[in-house]
Amino acid sequence: MRTLKNTTATTSLRLGMMLTLALSLNACFKSNPPVHTERYSLPETSTPQTTTATHTLVLNRIQLAEYLDTDRIVVQLDDITLRPARDHLWVDNLSQELRRGLRTCLASRLKQTAVVDPQPGLPTSARTLNITIDQFHGQMQGYAVLSGQWQFSGAGQPLPSQAFKFTTPLAENGYPALVRALGQDLDLLCDQIASQWPASP
Repeated sequence: MRTLKNTTATTSLRLGMMLTLALSLNACFKSNPPVHTERYSLPETSTPQTTTATHTLVLNRIQLAEYLDTDRIVVQLDDITLRPARDHLWVDNLSQELRRGLRTCLASRLKQTAVVDPQPGLPTSARTLNITIDQFHGQMQGYAVLSGQWQFSGAGQPLPSQAFKFTTPLAENGYPALVRALGQDLDLLCDQIASQWPASP
């Protein structure tokens, strides 16, 4: 009889623990529901027609402000507060997104110029491009902002650096519109760089 009572008590305890665990998990899911993560890539630039490259531009260093060095899209909430989005992410880290976008964008504007990443065996006459990005985020007022500096270098000699800042209004609310506006800012940066690309190395 004592064994039967002990077995009944043990079974009741287990059932109670299972019920408590189930209720705890249920409460957890209600307070922290599963999120739906969205990933974004910068809009693609049309690929230029293949031509014989007579010049080479090496897309060398892309340095990001520390708060941008992430895969999260950043939004500026007010004049002093910036916040990375929790559920709206870049497909890759932003540095990789920017490198891919700049390489294609510049190649579409610099005819007869091969725009490449650093690699062994490049001609010594190749110019290099270094870019520092200070801002690449959305603003709650409905704008996308891109700012920083860029600099050509040739034959080991850096040329004067150029500052830039572009602000593009969002066509509508939402992260897709923000990503497209940031893509337009990047296009404007490529226009500025291409306009000062020397005709000969």
